[in-house]
Amino acid sequence: MVNRKISGMAMIFALSMLLLSGSAFASINPKVQLLNYTLSEVPAQPGQTVALTLHFKSMEADNCAESFSVTLAVGYPLSIRGSDTQYVSLLCAQDPDSKGDITFYLPVDNLATSGTYPVSVASAYEKRFTKLTSSNTVNLQVGGAPSFNASITSSAPVDIYAGDDAKVAVTFQNTGSSMVQSARATATSSGIVVKWAGSTQDLGSIAARGSATAYFNIEAPKNIAVGSYPLDVVLEYASENKSIGSTSFRFMVPVSPKADFTAASASPVLVSGEKKEVAITLSNTGTEEAKKLKVRIKPMFPFSTDGTVRYIDSLPAGSSANITYLVTVDKDATAGNQLLSFQVDFEDPQGKQMSDTADFALSVRALTLADQVSAVWYVWVALALGIVYMASKRMGRKKAA
Repeated sequence: MVNRKISGMAMIFALSMLLLSGSAFASINPKVQLLNYTLSEVPAQPGQTVALTLHFKSMEADNCAESFSVTLAVGYPLSIRGSDTQYVSLLCAQDPDSKGDITFYLPVDNLATSGTYPVSVASAYEKRFTKLTSSNTVNLQVGGAPSFNASITSSAPVDIYAGDDAKVAVTFQNTGSSMVQSARATATSSGIVVKWAGSTQDLGSIAARGSATAYFNIEAPKNIAVGSYPLDVVLEYASENKSIGSTSFRFMVPVSPKADFTAASASPVLVSGEKKEVAITLSNTGTEEAKKLKVRIKPMFPFSTDGTVRYIDSLPAGSSANITYLVTVDKDATAGNQLLSFQVDFEDPQGKQMSDTADFALSVRALTLADQVSAVWYVWVALALGIVYMASKRMGRKKAA
């Protein structure tokens, strides 16, 4: 009898302990976790809307989360289409997984640059008026590719003529959402000449929506025809994923018509120390008429001139005009061809003020003894005539005596 009582008491105790043990391991509050998330597009593209689906799960089998809500917070270049908060009235562990899926639609700005952008996720729920919260951060990757356009942004001089050197600035604009590195621009041309020292330029990094400028030195040959000539520019670069890309551009460089001048003299050889009128022919060898010409001679040793400006009303392309100057040769002039130059100021047919130079040479030889004798021949003739005259007078006196 006693043994049965003890046995009954033991059973009651064991059951009590089991109940107490069960209540000790039972959860007091529910627990909801963000298991993972998915994106409709990876990476998200500028100008598109990406669907962000958050996968939540209630983890406690004996406690459901009541009034479950999820609130999103984003920054530029992301925004939220619709409400930033979504609700589920009750979320339990036994619910299908899809019940814990919360989807937000996030437009990406058209001008977004590539990169990783944080999205803050705040969840809240209740259990018998006890409020519980948790927070997470998910990263949304915005991708895209570089894209370039280019333009000639400056030219010095603005108008390019045959024989001119010019500096041309080409600006590359990255209109894409991804930066590039190790950018390099190379220019080539047919017709005009790209100076080899500046035909390739390293530009380094060009940010998304950023720009960089390359400067190329070009030359229009002296004998080039009027017209437009191609300047081909290739931009090479490494994108963010280290792949190599390139873009080609073609610009047309106009070579404008312009008067151009040469000068020459058919004067015989000048002698050192003499002063002589010299005719010089000025020719318009260019491709356009010159008007209102003012021609100044710029002599250098051993020459000097009267320095007077000569005026020519018009000199069409292919025509010439003769100009005469009184030229004095220094007595210490060195024999040989000696250089002079014309400064020609003129207007083009549109009235634009322009200037040019034209060099020419005059041949000089040293003064010889024969030159000196010939220079005073009239003295000798006068002296001889005087001697003859005096002799005839003496003869006349003798006869008279």
